[in-house]
Amino acid sequence: MEDKENLEGVRLDIQTVGFTPDADLEASVLDALIKLRRFYKGDLATAEVYMKLEPNQRSNDKHVGIKYGVPGNDVFADDNGENWYTLLNNVAAKLHRQLDKRFGNLTSGNRSNIDEIDPASLP
Repeated sequence: MEDKENLEGVRLDIQTVGFTPDADLEASVLDALIKLRRFYKGDLATAEVYMKLEPNQRSNDKHVGIKYGVPGNDVFADDNGENWYTLLNNVAAKLHRQLDKRFGNLTSGNRSNIDEIDPASLP
């Protein structure tokens, strides 16, 4: 996957419980993290993905949680459901909202210029 370099330097940890993910599911996890990386261009140390299959439940038997290691407190989102791909999209959307709310304009491509801003000039 040529976009994997977007996660270069990030410690990626994918943990699964109760099943072994296939190559398509692993690629979808990477795609979700790469999309998040496009929204947040700041410092990122870790991306931890937890996927669990509950064997004894009829519905909502799958659980996905992603912890995104950003400066300050890490952001975390999770969801339960029946489809891995839907869950990945839901969790990525929740993380995107958290990052946008927390970092706002700092997540843009101009983040590298933040050191050039004089704090006294801010309203």
